[in-house]
Amino acid sequence: MPSLRWLAYSLLLALAAAAEDEEVLIGWKGETYDAGLASLPKNPDAAKNEAALKDIEAKAKAALEAEEAAGADAAKASARATAARAEPWIETISWNPRAFIHHNFLTPEEADHLVGIGSKRVSRSLVIDAQTGQSRLDDIRTSFGAAFGRGEDPVIAEIEERVAEWTHLPPEHQEPMQILRYVDGQKYGAHWDWFDDPVHHAAYVAEGNRYATVVLYLSDVEYGGETNLPLADAIDPVAQSPQGLSPCASAWGISVKPKKGDALLFFDMDIMGGKGDRRTLHTACPAIRGTKWTATKWIHNKPYMGKYDPLHAAARCADTSPDCKQLVAAGECEKNMARMVGVTGICRASCHDCRQCAPGDILCERYNMKSLVRARAMRASGVKAAGPAA
Repeated sequence: MPSLRWLAYSLLLALAAAAEDEEVLIGWKGETYDAGLASLPKNPDAAKNEAALKDIEAKAKAALEAEEAAGADAAKASARATAARAEPWIETISWNPRAFIHHNFLTPEEADHLVGIGSKRVSRSLVIDAQTGQSRLDDIRTSFGAAFGRGEDPVIAEIEERVAEWTHLPPEHQEPMQILRYVDGQKYGAHWDWFDDPVHHAAYVAEGNRYATVVLYLSDVEYGGETNLPLADAIDPVAQSPQGLSPCASAWGISVKPKKGDALLFFDMDIMGGKGDRRTLHTACPAIRGTKWTATKWIHNKPYMGKYDPLHAAARCADTSPDCKQLVAAGECEKNMARMVGVTGICRASCHDCRQCAPGDILCERYNMKSLVRARAMRASGVKAAGPAA
């Protein structure tokens, strides 16, 4: 359809020709000037047409201004849509198995923080031998990885708390976060995260089995690196078939393309936690172009190893260093947040990083899992902290 601007321009040309007859081309016959044409009488209706021409010009100008305003509104709407896309939201991709994508679960800064720590620690990833229970190298898994301590720093502690809020499984049920790097075709072949072999059976009766898996995507990947669940039933096969999948990801089931900040959750066991769900078979497809970074949280249906109690630490809003007064005066609360604040911080009370909780006030304790100082710093810098979507 022709634009409003072009239609207005065409009308102007037509009316100009009617108003001045041949005056638009006066004196020109091919390339020969004829001065005699200059003395031809003007169209007697020229004044009337001139008024009509001015009216059309005014309307065309108004229409053009309206078009430009509409374009500006469209640009604003597009900007709002872009901002909305950065808001956290949850997409259900399958009920068989239960699988969900939490878009924008992490902020870019949180993802970069994990990669920054992990890049200094990674070594070749291992697998657990089902016969011996020992860790060993295997060509099924060619990535490089490292583990973080639970609640190792305030950023990790807050991410673990958000994982708990999303999955409705306490943070003490989580294994330590594992960060993985895939590059140059590195992969993790088809496998289940839960265990059903005799070697692990006794241990997992006591500590539970892997009930859920959360994969945090810490980088974008140019090509490849998808998480493929070949046995999963898509809720909407068309919507859940993104373009540009690698061969590993395009044959069966559902594939999730790595997008920095997104998180994938699937439940490895049945609702009661009695047996593993074989439809959670999944593959980390080769990262063909680009580097893929992920962080994985495996969550058990019982407290894992029984030694981690983040709620107990969060409930104690206190200082653990005698030097907090001097450190606060030196501005260390904001300069050195990893040491000063958060669940593991040494000067939480002096930094006003937490609330004093009454005994047994679990909601208050959960609130203290988040660092108030870090939240204030993020707001001041214009960065919005990610979190569970409504």
